[in-house]
Amino acid sequence: MKPAGMVHALEAIRRLLRPGGRLIDIHPAPTAWVVEVHQERRLLFAAPSRDDGDYDADVLQAEDALAQIVRRGLFVIERSGKYDIRVYASSVAELRKYMTEASAFDEEPEDEASAARKTELYARLEAIMQAAGGGTEVAYHERGRIACLRPDS
Repeated sequence: MKPAGMVHALEAIRRLLRPGGRLIDIHPAPTAWVVEVHQERRLLFAAPSRDDGDYDADVLQAEDALAQIVRRGLFVIERSGKYDIRVYASSVAELRKYMTEASAFDEEPEDEASAARKTELYARLEAIMQAAGGGTEVAYHERGRIACLRPDS
């Protein structure tokens, strides 16, 4: 969604809220997601998916849209926090399937450099899991943000 559309949607939500109503915003934090290899509760390997600062445009736009409506006084942040999302898979193939399904609605195609980095990362994960032997699993780890906003009277 375009940034102006996100702000417009938040303005519309404010108009639609009942008196005393709250908006709960949940979205990924602007940080790189991490892949991890675990073996019996031990972390064997962890690597970020991309370079710092290379975040999804939608995440940065969501952050900006929230900041705009707070600056304009439409909402006040009552509470906010961060949380971890971890998705475990028994194999790299299972993780890849999850990642493909999770990004099925991405509007922009992945560029060649990003696809090559992911392919290399998946091959590295596979090698680490095979070298470690049994009892390994791979995980996708992402940080999220949650906030409770109330309309500013």
